[in-house]
Amino acid sequence: MTDVSPQTTTAEADALFEENRRKTKKALPSLLIVFTLGTLMLQAFNLVFQNIGDSLNMSSSASLISTLPGIVLGVVCMLYGTLCDFISPKRITIAGVTALVLGSLLGFFGASNFWIVLIARMIQVAGAQVEGSVFLVMAMKYLKDNEKAVYLGVFNAVYYLASAFGVFAGGFITSFDWKYLFLVPALSIFCVPFIVKNTPDISAKGEKMDYIGIIIFALFAALIAIYFSFPSVWYIVGIIALAAIFALWVAFSSHPFLSKSFITNGKFMSIVLLQFVYYFFNFACVPIYNIIGDKIYNMPLTTISLCLTIVYVVATIVGVFSGPLINKLGRTTTLAIASVMLVVGFAGSAIFITTSFWLLTALACIFIAGITAVYTPLYDAASYALPVDENGRGVGILDLVMNTSASIGMAVYSALMANPAMETKGLFGVDKGVAAATSNMFWIMATAALLALILFVIFRKSFKSNKQ
Repeated sequence: MTDVSPQTTTAEADALFEENRRKTKKALPSLLIVFTLGTLMLQAFNLVFQNIGDSLNMSSSASLISTLPGIVLGVVCMLYGTLCDFISPKRITIAGVTALVLGSLLGFFGASNFWIVLIARMIQVAGAQVEGSVFLVMAMKYLKDNEKAVYLGVFNAVYYLASAFGVFAGGFITSFDWKYLFLVPALSIFCVPFIVKNTPDISAKGEKMDYIGIIIFALFAALIAIYFSFPSVWYIVGIIALAAIFALWVAFSSHPFLSKSFITNGKFMSIVLLQFVYYFFNFACVPIYNIIGDKIYNMPLTTISLCLTIVYVVATIVGVFSGPLINKLGRTTTLAIASVMLVVGFAGSAIFITTSFWLLTALACIFIAGITAVYTPLYDAASYALPVDENGRGVGILDLVMNTSASIGMAVYSALMANPAMETKGLFGVDKGVAAATSNMFWIMATAALLALILFVIFRKSFKSNKQ
């Protein structure tokens, strides 16, 4: 294993960078395949969790299959990104693949028990995210400036490609037996030899791991996600207490994993705020179309999943080209265009909710293209806002914010859709009932997108370093 020492000379550092860059470019495809196999399960199980609950006589608890893995995802995103600043990416990656395969086998052979299925899903999510976090950290640390945006765009594209396969698989596989969904990520076992051979085995020499600080912050993040899925005043008390404890730890600890300079970095914190607002309703896009297709247009689940697959294919294409687009147009122009697409897509869906499901699919392609396009400039800007040795923590925080925000947004979405007041009246002639509820929900989403656009205009200077 290679250690990075503060006494390393410039020539040695350049040679080490080129070696790690070469290994990284060979390792990233394998990491991406494993991440894809794990990620496609997110949307697949988000689509069919109710079917699983019904088949196991646990209908009232079915949503746990979606919410609890989401909570795990939010926490481990932060944890893995942080660990990559201290521990060898190779060690973390091998542990992740092992967890992913074990979770897959546990879920398949324990498919007759709801609680085993739930535990297996959490293990799968935790294992799959290792590869995603390591991919991002390696791309931001070990690639040249003009390569970062391209690989970030590809990563984003693969996420949506996995979502497309996941939605399709969820609609298709459940037609005979949903338990076979668990076996799909197990194919990642074939990537292990390539990961072992090419992933850099490098760690920071002399750096002390702030285990206490990481544990406090992980508990804080977990309680936030849990509260919005299972509201309780005691969780609020716990969140406030842990926030205070963490603040004291950062202030008085000699080596906190998040330093004062990290937290007071205005550029990075403005990027984090934008990340939170942009992704707030990201998880709600699948269930709202399930409701629209089923309740308004009386469409079968297989047709709905096909339409959503088209939407995610569009997102994949946008993701592939987002890196080169940023290199040509710059971050600010790309973010401005993406923000407008979000507003247009959501507002258009609200207005034309009962016109045509295919028109809604086209509008969904517009706003999914917008949410896809904001990813790369946000992460790319963050890599320049932080020192290289803090990029892992930066990735962890951004991943945590993205998934926690989407989980909170999902909880807000569920609460609003369950509120009878949402069905009483729709704008622009939309009839009351389900049509009014979904239309009003899209107006709320459009308002959130408009807020993101306003915040982007306010903080646009945070995106103007190095590349305009």
